Amino acid sequence: MTHLYATLHTLGATLRDRAAAARGQDRERGASTLEIVFWAVALLALAGIVYAAINAYIQGKLPGISG
Repeated sequence: MTHLYATLHTLGATLRDRAAAARGQDRERGASTLEIVFWAVALLALAGIVYAAINAYIQGKLPGISG
């Protein structure tokens, strides 16, 4: 039983060290990509709000134009 515990402990320590090494290489590697995605989503939301406002304004003026 001690052999199994020692093996699992060694495996866990090795995996933890490998994960720490992989994370430590470049922690901000994907930051610019995420920033671009967030800006694109924000601009799409702003465009949707502007479209809805213009559409509501036009729909409100439409009955006055045809009459």
